[in-house]
This record gives sequence, C-alpha cells and structure tokens, in this order.
Amino acid sequence: MEQNQINLSSLERMFADLAENGWARSSQVFEKSFVRSLAQECQNQHSKGHFQQASIGRGVSKSAHTEIRGDHTRWIEEDSSNSIEQDFLKALNDISQALNRHFFLGLKRYETHFALYPPGTGYDKHVDNHRGTGARKITFILYLNENWKPDHGGALSFFDPHDENQRIAQVEPRLGTLVLFRSDLFPHQVEKSFQPRMSLTGWFRNDAS
Repeated sequence: MEQNQINLSSLERMFADLAENGWARSSQVFEKSFVRSLAQECQNQHSKGHFQQASIGRGVSKSAHTEIRGDHTRWIEEDSSNSIEQDFLKALNDISQALNRHFFLGLKRYETHFALYPPGTGYDKHVDNHRGTGARKITFILYLNENWKPDHGGALSFFDPHDENQRIAQVEPRLGTLVLFRSDLFPHQVEKSFQPRMSLTGWFRNDAS
C-alpha cells in the first residue's frame, strides 16, 4: 500500500480509545481516494453477481435468515489477483502488526469481506465470536458510503456488555470511517438501512488458518 493511504498517527489515536473503551472509530486512517476505489470495486463485484446472501451460525447450523441478517457478502481471499483488494489486505497486515505491538494479542491472521445491505435490511443484535470460540479478537469495519445522511439509517449500534438493552453509542456508516472493537465484548447491531449500505468487514484472529 502507498504510505499516504494509511495514517499511522490516526491509527495510534484509535488504539488509545480501544484500550480505554474497548472500541474506537476514526475517519482519518485511510485516504478518501483509496476508500472510494474500494467502494467502486464493491459496486463492480456486486453488479457482476459475485455476492452471496450472508448466513448466521456455523457448521451444520449455518443458514440464511434474511429477517435477522440481510447483507450480501463477497469474501476477499489472500491470493486475490485484484490490485485494490491486495492493497487493502496489505493495510490489514500493517494494522494487525501494529495491534500486536500495542496489545500483545498474538494475532496470526485476518479475514475480510465486502458487505452490501440492500434497502430495508439490517443485522439483529449479536456478538461476533461464535458460541464456544474466542479466536476473533478485534473486529474491523471500513465504511464505503459517499454522502450518507442520518435519515438513510444503517447506523452501527453498540450496547453495554453488562446490559444488552442499554445502547451506549452509534456510528453512521460514512465513507472512510473505520471502526475497531473487541469481538468478544460488545453486543452490536446494524440498524435497518434505507439506502444500499456498503462496507469492508472482518476480524483479526489469533488462530492458525
């Protein structure tokens, strides 16, 4: 990745918030031009029919429930031949190494996908680690939506880990906003969106591939 596409000092400030609160957001980590290129790639891949309806659960219990989770996804593989995807993977690698230096998480890999929520869909309240697992340490979300307005909906809501009925914060999915949070800690949900809502979402993990 070109050095000017990621702002390491802004990332350091995010880490301070992550240490204090368990979550952080910033619109200064990625260059807007780079995020716009990612948004264009998301739209291109969706128009080519390369997205699939997302599912919930895992193993034999994995299934699609659009009333619970409405997004369509396209996973980005390590061997992707797409240059903009490779640039994003390189950025994730840099962030993963920085997280390890700061928090000694023992992160070994990451996984990521494009996510597109059609109008009228969202994702009900959930925690990112599957029951009985703990490999996902830090969740990341990079939003790809230009000119997003509050009445478009689609906010990310965080809830108190000790009281799941208590909402403690909301983040609008505006172009270039990066969110990091502890995957084991926060119940969160995607509020219903009234416009197509795009992001790159994934997890930094401490297990082997």
